[in-house]
Amino acid sequence: MIQPVTTPQGRPLISAVTGTNGKTSVATATLQLMKLTGWRAASYDSTGITDVHGVLHEAKTRRSADYLPDLIGSQARAGAQAISIEAFVGILADGLFERVAVDTAVSTGFERDHLDVHGSVDAYWNAKLRLFDEYLRPDGIAILASDSAQGSLVRAVVERRGARLVTVGDGGEVQLLGAEEIDGQLRGRLAIGAVSYPVTLPTVHSIAVTNLLLAAAAVTGIGAEPEAVADALRNVTPPPGRLQVIAERAGITAMVDTAHNPGALRIALLAVRARTPGRLLLVIGAGGERDRGKRREMGQIAQSLADLVVLTDDNPRREPPERIRREVRAGAPDSIEIPLRKDAILAALQMARPGDTVLVAGKGDESSQLVGTQRLPHDDRDVIRTAMSKA
Repeated sequence: MIQPVTTPQGRPLISAVTGTNGKTSVATATLQLMKLTGWRAASYDSTGITDVHGVLHEAKTRRSADYLPDLIGSQARAGAQAISIEAFVGILADGLFERVAVDTAVSTGFERDHLDVHGSVDAYWNAKLRLFDEYLRPDGIAILASDSAQGSLVRAVVERRGARLVTVGDGGEVQLLGAEEIDGQLRGRLAIGAVSYPVTLPTVHSIAVTNLLLAAAAVTGIGAEPEAVADALRNVTPPPGRLQVIAERAGITAMVDTAHNPGALRIALLAVRARTPGRLLLVIGAGGERDRGKRREMGQIAQSLADLVVLTDDNPRREPPERIRREVRAGAPDSIEIPLRKDAILAALQMARPGDTVLVAGKGDESSQLVGTQRLPHDDRDVIRTAMSKA
């Protein structure tokens, strides 16, 4: 059993999540579990601000230490008892949490990303670690997966902070036991400490399971009843664009995912590979005016884990798109290069055979393509739906 944090007086309970990948999935699942287990709750994540009434508002972050306290205060006055926050590296690096006491802090793992802003991997990781080193209550709870990337860094910081550490996954305090796949879901038992509860998870992908368990640990850590959390997990829905199946037709499955860095791409490809009886066809690009050093590595991962790679553009911005593709292609020399993203998706779908999966990576639920200084309408999901409806 996870011993929950002591309820603070006069403010909502705060659960925050950071990491390179999976933050939005954990943050949105945390909000849903808060509500499903009886809390009046709000959130701030990459989808926007969801107020205590469930209304989604666009988030326009002020680079001010007042921003999060003002947000928390406004939701508290509206009746919020708990708030889920996605701790982006930018607001951590800028000190926006300085006046926020975090009760449960989740790490999804640290990979390479945002070096164009932070300059080095260590600087990026250190900005993320501020959540545990400075903003988590000394008597709060830190949560990470047992196989979390750079988990040792989080462990060391949490030990120095004096906070409690809860691990999720094989051998951890929170884990899924005896899971069986039934109708696209996993049914088994959710172990929380020495006690386990019947549970149904609305996913079969291992990374999605981990994200749900991280959220379950976070909500249990602020005081939700474990049995209620286990029962509520069946009703959690993922944010759009994360390993999302868009269409299935003639034995071909087409999916999108937001993976845009080496770690996320590897995780997505392994998850899809495990569910694909035939070939895995990947459509991929890399963002312009971002960390150039990750492009070759992404190409290498793509070529090693996919059967066929279609290289295309992905938000080139003001950078020459042919240079971006060339740098990705250095790691994936066998890829097929089709610059226009719509044409690349259509080509991959045309090459797919029954049993194959086409994964379009990088943009997920984005609805535009950034070319030069223009924001052009484009949605991978719409392209897939239109093409598959005519197949």
